[in-house]
Amino acid sequence: MQTALLPNATLSEFYRFALLLTGNLKAAEQIMSETLADVEGRLGELRHDSHRHTWLATSIRQRCLRENVGNMQAIPRLLREDQAGEGKEVLEIEAFIVAQRFSTLPEPERSALALFYLDLFTVEEIAQLLKLELDELSELLARGRYLLEHAIQPSV
Repeated sequence: MQTALLPNATLSEFYRFALLLTGNLKAAEQIMSETLADVEGRLGELRHDSHRHTWLATSIRQRCLRENVGNMQAIPRLLREDQAGEGKEVLEIEAFIVAQRFSTLPEPERSALALFYLDLFTVEEIAQLLKLELDELSELLARGRYLLEHAIQPSV
């Protein structure tokens, strides 16, 4: 039995990656649409590529950075499958705040954190994808967590 080139669960995670990088539902959808059109044009090549997830993440990230979509104004609408898998539910308001703040993080901290927390790749693969050494990635993750934590905390 042949498995799908990009299963729905994988596409869902990569959509979340685009959403975290952009902070904008329409921009994330547009980027995914463009990326999947690119996938369609490369089916023969990607079908036998064991690194197609790395290619997909790199392609999405490059589109996000090229379009500079992190500065878009619209509020993201985050959706996820509910526990029973019978539909979608809107995440709580705290998740909206996190997503909005997340998209304002500088690069490459934003990409590193998104890839790490979405658990799409191993730490070694993330470092390779972002062209970093492991110690550099560790520093980026720590700095990104610090920046996100301070962006989320209400001003006193």
